[in-house]
Amino acid sequence: MKKWKYYNHAMIPMAAPHEEIDVEPNKKFWKDNKKALFARWTSEFDCGYETNWWYVIKDEPFDITTLKSSYRYKINKGIRNFDVRVINPIDYIDELLDIFIEAFASWPAKYRPQFTYGDAKELAQKLSIDPTMICFGAFYRETGELCGFMQAPTYETYTELQVQRVKPAYEKLQINAALVYGLIANNSKKLETGNFYILDGARSISHETNFQDYLEKYFGFRKAYCKLHIAYNPKVKWIITVLYPFRKLLHRFDDIGFVHQINSVLYMEELYRSEAVSE
Repeated sequence: MKKWKYYNHAMIPMAAPHEEIDVEPNKKFWKDNKKALFARWTSEFDCGYETNWWYVIKDEPFDITTLKSSYRYKINKGIRNFDVRVINPIDYIDELLDIFIEAFASWPAKYRPQFTYGDAKELAQKLSIDPTMICFGAFYRETGELCGFMQAPTYETYTELQVQRVKPAYEKLQINAALVYGLIANNSKKLETGNFYILDGARSISHETNFQDYLEKYFGFRKAYCKLHIAYNPKVKWIITVLYPFRKLLHRFDDIGFVHQINSVLYMEELYRSEAVSE
């Protein structure tokens, strides 16, 4: 039986995207997970046809020579400017704090988190004791400064690009490219087996980002389509029913933090319903 975890007001299966869950939410599930507003899971991973939901993955070796010259230039620029290596985050708490604060400062206020020294210390300690976790640091070669960070839990059949944060001032020096290339290089032999993939997570519906498009364009990631499933806590299901017809109106107030969260759920519900209608 697959376990579930609480994340951002939702219950998510603690399973790889290619693993099917064997128990769906029922009365006992909601009794045990009262805080959660809804549960989300997927099925038919990499089904081979387009759906409204997907994961972004890379399951083939990376060959930089096949890219357009402009893409090769930017990746090589990142490699020249940054030394990417595995680090123990507990040794870089102050640096991680600076990275996260500067990265979050560029986020829209409606979903910008607060980050303190205590948060950085707690995160570093948590990551350091996780046996599955591999953390990469991007050090600017000219100064030796840690300017970017990636956490990538790694399992037998896949590794996940779970979190990547960089100082915005170094983005033009292609720090993001350096980190992604470092992750791919670290797993190059596994990718050659054909039984391993790098995961960047599911379709983004809350954050305004082009990062997944960037991964597809520059590093050969692709969409692995699947089916989305949603179940709501009975206590809030009626709220979704009431608000759904007003989702376009609510979108006008998307700059308000809690409204943005509601809109994200309603958009996911819209994707789910449209897929169900098309079947």
